[in-house]
Amino acid sequence: MKFTLAAIGLVFAALAASPSGAQTSTCYRLGNIASCSLQPNGDENPAQRRYSGFQEAERLRKDNADREEAQKQQGLLEEVGALVADGRCSDARKTALRAGDFALADRAGGMCKPAGKR
Repeated sequence: MKFTLAAIGLVFAALAASPSGAQTSTCYRLGNIASCSLQPNGDENPAQRRYSGFQEAERLRKDNADREEAQKQQGLLEEVGALVADGRCSDARKTALRAGDFALADRAGGMCKPAGKR
């Protein structure tokens, strides 16, 4: 029993002496036998790994949102372009305004001037 406590004490002393806690100790006891081991963890603790996982999930969520926004903008450009090509300029302008794209509405209105005024 004294040897077991002394061995565990040595493990914890080694941990305290290690720089920046670069190792993780794992101890378990089975009956009257205790075993401890040290594993290097690459200067990361579990909370840091978990936080980096959250950061990765947030980055992926942002990438997906950016991709969806670009797809919506591309769809709006195609819709307004098709309306302009069909000569339905007021509908094209209204579509761009409904989407909140004032620059596109202005361009759509400018492309549809009557032939006599060009």
